[in-house]
Amino acid sequence: MNTDWNLIRSMMDAAIDACERIEAAGYSESDRDAMVKIGDQQVSVHEFLISAWTLPENIRYQIIRERHDKVADLPYVPEAARILVAMAQASAELIGASAGPR
Repeated sequence: MNTDWNLIRSMMDAAIDACERIEAAGYSESDRDAMVKIGDQQVSVHEFLISAWTLPENIRYQIIRERHDKVADLPYVPEAARILVAMAQASAELIGASAGPR
């Protein structure tokens, strides 16, 4: 099975763009209780942000289920997947840092 690297790139770009906009908006912990109207419903900023990380979690489980249904389960975590996860975790450590790694 070939990997759709453009899809992966788009997904990572969307996450990075969202994080960048959250920071540019000046979001801080004290803003969690602020309410925003989304559609016809009032939700807290914190609830909105929670959905931003639970959506990818739900997508992951959907992908796992679909792979299982196609009898394409992974017997181990591929090395390329480990690279992406490790780099995402390293990148997350830079959020809020004033300078990059030294």
